[in-house]
Amino acid sequence: MYLIALLFCPFAFTTGAFVFSGVLQPMAEALGVSVAAVATLQSAFAIACAFCGPLLAHLTRRLPPRRLLLAVLLTLTVLNAASALAADFRSLFLLRLLVGGIGALAFPLATTLAASAATAAARPKAISTVYAGIPLAMILGIPIGSIAGLSYGWPASFIATAAICAIALLLVWAFVPDRARLGITPAAAGLNARVLPYLGVTLIASATLFCVAGLIGPVIRATTGFSGSGIAAIQCLIGFSSLFGVRLGAALAARGHRYALLLPFAMLLVSLGILVSPLMTGAATALSLAAMILSVATGPAAQAATGTLVQSRLAELAGSGATLAFSLNGSMIYLGQGLGILIGAAAFQGWGLGATPLIGLMLILPGVALALATARGAQRGLSATKA
Repeated sequence: MYLIALLFCPFAFTTGAFVFSGVLQPMAEALGVSVAAVATLQSAFAIACAFCGPLLAHLTRRLPPRRLLLAVLLTLTVLNAASALAADFRSLFLLRLLVGGIGALAFPLATTLAASAATAAARPKAISTVYAGIPLAMILGIPIGSIAGLSYGWPASFIATAAICAIALLLVWAFVPDRARLGITPAAAGLNARVLPYLGVTLIASATLFCVAGLIGPVIRATTGFSGSGIAAIQCLIGFSSLFGVRLGAALAARGHRYALLLPFAMLLVSLGILVSPLMTGAATALSLAAMILSVATGPAAQAATGTLVQSRLAELAGSGATLAFSLNGSMIYLGQGLGILIGAAAFQGWGLGATPLIGLMLILPGVALALATARGAQRGLSATKA
């Protein structure tokens, strides 16, 4: 049950990150700003996550992780409730910065607790269980928040998120053992240099996918002709694809093959490559619909598999600095998303929608190079262990 409790931490945090995406228009009207301005709330959240997560992980590295996680979840509950009561856009912007910055500790702390309580053989499964909270938030949490906001006004989205955070808080308090029972030692200040290629893999995989995913609405419309509920259905499929990717990543991590990270990049190659022709022609046909479905089935799964593989490897390499390593990995995810969106948007503006998967395909090459570097590092580590 403790893993289910820890799963609720990224579930709550990810729900809070995107919960208002379905109510942008009502929020803009109520707050007296543009829809584009409301969308910057997500950018503020992501930037705060990327920069505050590792810093806070370093500053709090000697604190008991369970108590720190409880404090983070309590703070998220309060801040999300306060977001529902925000009187103006400026106040809401500040609150989302705080939620992103402080909440960035939730996922790495939950992963640290899960990895510390598991044997080496069971560690990939434990980490993948916690990671599954992210796709489950896409399938359940975010739609629940959107429905609440559309039915009862945009503040209800944040009230729903606060309730989910409160549930996570209670579950962690009731079912997650304390530090002494888990045998967690205080984190060291340093970081194993062998984790750096893995962080680079995360950054590039995220940027590659989000060259297209950052423009998912126009991409879905161009390839399928869908709008409204049709787009929502494709977005739901993204969540299921990510959930499959988590399971795939756990299976690959359990096998311990040093070239396992090449498979997600091959999946990204398929996901982006199959969209080039439909987006170049701009015609919504049965073939372009099939291409979009295949792309959604492989791309998010590839990123989730990469995340699970990298987290499992970081748990082995980082030792007592695991929370810091997990926080840095989370930063790479958010930085990759931001870079991918910027690169994809620039390609779209300069050469049209068909250029977005092409620019993403170019990023796969350095990703493969880093994946091969991790394989060589794993081989050297294995040789040193045998010696």
